[in-house]
Amino acid sequence: MKLLDMLAKLGILRYGKKAAVYRSGSERPVEFLMDDVFDAKRDLTTREDLRDIVDTIRGKDTPSPAERPATCPACGADLPPAARYCPRCGKRS
Repeated sequence: MKLLDMLAKLGILRYGKKAAVYRSGSERPVEFLMDDVFDAKRDLTTREDLRDIVDTIRGKDTPSPAERPATCPACGADLPPAARYCPRCGKRS
């Protein structure tokens, strides 16, 4: 979930509009039934969104240190687990 999507779900970022023609109340989309909802998929929090947040908090979205290379691809030096750049040659890992 991107930053703008999170801000929209929290109600901090609001933008957009929707227009439609409908014959009965059952045809009305969620955007017309609720005030301050411009895009139901982006603005309303769903169970899938909550699962994504829980997975992110638990660290399932981030690669484990075992998945990252332990050596620099350019010079072969040992890299610390959280290193983005090689301390020896400066290449991005």
